[in-house]
Amino acid sequence: MNDNYFECFFDNTIEGILIIENGFIININKAMLDILKYNNKDEIIGNLATGILIPTINHKYLEYNNATFEEISLITKEGEITPAIIRIKDIKDNNKKYKMVFIQDLTDLKEKESLLIEQSRMAAMGEMISMIAHQWRQPLSSIGTAVSNLKLRINMKSYDENIFNKKLDDVENYLNYMSTTIDDFRNFFKKDREKELTSITYITEIAIDMLYEAFEKNSIKIENKNHIKLENIFLYKNELLQVIINILTNAKDAFYDKKEKDDNKITIEYKELKKVQKIIISDNAGGIAENIIDKVFDPYFSTKDNKNGTGIGLYMCKTIIEKHFEGRITVSNKKDGASFEITILK
Repeated sequence: MNDNYFECFFDNTIEGILIIENGFIININKAMLDILKYNNKDEIIGNLATGILIPTINHKYLEYNNATFEEISLITKEGEITPAIIRIKDIKDNNKKYKMVFIQDLTDLKEKESLLIEQSRMAAMGEMISMIAHQWRQPLSSIGTAVSNLKLRINMKSYDENIFNKKLDDVENYLNYMSTTIDDFRNFFKKDREKELTSITYITEIAIDMLYEAFEKNSIKIENKNHIKLENIFLYKNELLQVIINILTNAKDAFYDKKEKDDNKITIEYKELKKVQKIIISDNAGGIAENIIDKVFDPYFSTKDNKNGTGIGLYMCKTIIEKHFEGRITVSNKKDGASFEITILK
């Protein structure tokens, strides 16, 4: 292969490429210049590669087409931080050793990933609004009953201070409950900007409270085995809440096709290990068909065609856990149902 052909190939790839010798950049292609926003090669050739390539504190890896790439950050000419993945190949020429670094800009991918997370969250809004209506129906009815009772007593000139205070206390309690409920749902749709020091059991309890009416309506019992004391860790609370709600909702939907309806149950367990914490959510809805269980985390794969499933819920659960919690999420069939295991790095 002649030098002119190599240079033509080198400068017309989609990937950015650096050639490094002893830590210094000795060549760079046009795609890489564009990624870093430099005008010409002379601005960067001769500089240390560590001046533009920043590895993550905890090494992150991305799997694509059965190949593994390391996630890093790049520093552009303007000092902006750009997400990217790299693959390094050792090459040898004229008894000299070089490293050829292939780099792919992830900016567009990260933006699309963020949009998918928002799409997943908004897809849940309709069901959330329905849940608010269910959870408000009973207290609104009770408030109406209390007000009618007080009006009747006023019309009958039957003033009993203790009864009045009791009824007014009841109304106040119902209103506080409704206020708390709407705050829970409103916070669910807020974007997490900073991690909070909290516990995964507390977040799970919020999810259960938000879904309580829907599960009670479908005669589904939830056994939350939160008897072990877990260490508080820094988390994006709403994102983990979104994951747990999604898995619990999927479990609820799985019971639709179950023949026996009198023993529907979801069990939630926790594990505390040295470096990770785990949430295990299991149901007895019959499990997931073996021919599709490996696909449930694929984007736009859905088993809910007749229930308007978007197919992005479990995919986004996987994305959130892997990207934002440096963890993993798996599913398996156990006994008479499916079991989702969420692992979060402490």
